[in-house]
Amino acid sequence: MPKKVAKIIFLLTVFTFLANGVFAAPTSNLLEENARSTLSTQDTAFIGEAGLGTRLSAGKIVSNIIKIFLAFLGVIFIILIIYAGFTWMTATGSEEKISKAKQIMLSAFIGVAIVFLAYAITFFVIDKLLEATRGGTGLK
Repeated sequence: MPKKVAKIIFLLTVFTFLANGVFAAPTSNLLEENARSTLSTQDTAFIGEAGLGTRLSAGKIVSNIIKIFLAFLGVIFIILIIYAGFTWMTATGSEEKISKAKQIMLSAFIGVAIVFLAYAITFFVIDKLLEATRGGTGLK
């Protein structure tokens, strides 16, 4: 008898939870309208945030290209640091591999210092050029 009662209680519980999902489902028309308005709002926000539909100056385009290139160099730096760390960790005491890993890390840090300086100089120069040609607005 207790097994029968347990089965009945289990089945009632399962059907209760399944029925809640059915009764709580919104109508398809309401869901479709909600989705359309949400997507429209998101599209509008994205277009405004991305600056689509606005004209960019040549200086701003060059600035964006340089920023992307320097960001790519930053990714290469991270990959080199991970590779050097992996080489060092798997050197198993080999002085040759350890010195190679140290050299790669040193070169990567020098490279990233050059990249950061190049980014700072580029941002400063392009900002000042745009400020001079636009009358004080710069990249902001």
